[in-house]
Amino acid sequence: MNMGERIKQLRLANGLTQEELGKHIGVQKSAIRKYEKNEVKNMKRSTIETLSKLFKVSPSYLMCMEDTESESKNYSITIPLLSDFENSFDNSLKKYFLKTITLNENIPDSSFALQIHDNSMSPLLGIDDIAIVATNFNFQSGQTCLILNNDIVMIRKVIKLEDYYELQAMNPYYPVEKTNEVKFYGKIIRAENKSAFK
Repeated sequence: MNMGERIKQLRLANGLTQEELGKHIGVQKSAIRKYEKNEVKNMKRSTIETLSKLFKVSPSYLMCMEDTESESKNYSITIPLLSDFENSFDNSLKKYFLKTITLNENIPDSSFALQIHDNSMSPLLGIDDIAIVATNFNFQSGQTCLILNNDIVMIRKVIKLEDYYELQAMNPYYPVEKTNEVKFYGKIIRAENKSAFK
């Protein structure tokens, strides 16, 4: 990850548009775009400090200079909590953003939290529980994923068989589904009880 990607991650996690972030730190939207594309090689120290304070991270974390060991010991990341998911992360962030939540552990970059509205994955995830979703992953059969199947977004354990996928809910009242095509949005990396972030 480079500094531009980290700025974009933190901006999205805080529910800000490029224009809004620019207003917070006193620059134009075009400057934020350049920062996020990592086109600015010598960013002003005052800008780095302002961004660090705004996002509540250290300057070394913002600049991707912290080593893995110190990140894992003193790591905290703020991610967006979405009330629903539709089509893509960016669309969902605009339509369903609730708030940001802070996790005190090392999770993959470009992760988000999703509020659950059914009990298909109970007891792992019940109504109003929160799933932590990593969007950057390589699918392996048997993973529990956020997927699109027959125009319905759902969380299921996905088993890849020879010529189709088997979609399994944890709740035995939901049938096992078979499909030839699945769109993957992310992998569930953690489940949190609904009271965890109050």
